[in-house]
Amino acid sequence: MQSVVRSDPANRAALAYLRLHGAAVEYVPELWSLERADEILACLRRDVELDGAERSRIRKPFSAEWVSIPRQQSAYGDPGTCYVFSGTRVEARPWIPLLESLRDELLAFARVPPNFVLINRYRNGADCMGWHADDERDLGPEPEILSLTLGAERDFQFRHRDAFPRAGRSPRRLDLRTVTLRLGHGSLLRMRHPTNRDWKHQLPRRGGQHPERVGERWNLTWRVVSPHGPERRA
Repeated sequence: MQSVVRSDPANRAALAYLRLHGAAVEYVPELWSLERADEILACLRRDVELDGAERSRIRKPFSAEWVSIPRQQSAYGDPGTCYVFSGTRVEARPWIPLLESLRDELLAFARVPPNFVLINRYRNGADCMGWHADDERDLGPEPEILSLTLGAERDFQFRHRDAFPRAGRSPRRLDLRTVTLRLGHGSLLRMRHPTNRDWKHQLPRRGGQHPERVGERWNLTWRVVSPHGPERRA
């Protein structure tokens, strides 16, 4: 494993802004060599079992309607672990050798060894994830997220909670802007407390009228979850 700091003024400026406003975010642009990152991506495509349509739905906010998520997902982890969000429960499959190896390699960055990984496959630029925070009860009061990107580079955005309108009112902090990071192949993004308490994040659609021109991206978010977490409706 290697950490090569690639010169990226836009990412450096975005990280500085986040830290200035209280977020604890670190970015390692090249965690492995290009050859090793390519090898991991090939193994993910070969070895990871993705959920089917019935296990890939969420409940729309403030609604009883269920909708399909605009991506494919799966999860692996210790026995009894799961992740509950937006009304759905993602049960962990047993660890496979590839993910056990990656987990062990990431221990150098983890405050506590992760016992669960949520995997999202973004097939092209039409696949996305909307604004949210990884602040579910099962993650504990000070969650730490290690987010690994393999495949196409995509924008990843942060927005402070006080920059969102509330109940039809203007945002509390009009001065706080949305921040964009470019997450590249083989990179690691680390979000520590209080990032998920104060900020939301998203992976927006990209590609305009031609999202098929945006390549495939795999994202693995490593975390510590409470075993046998309770059913929770977000």
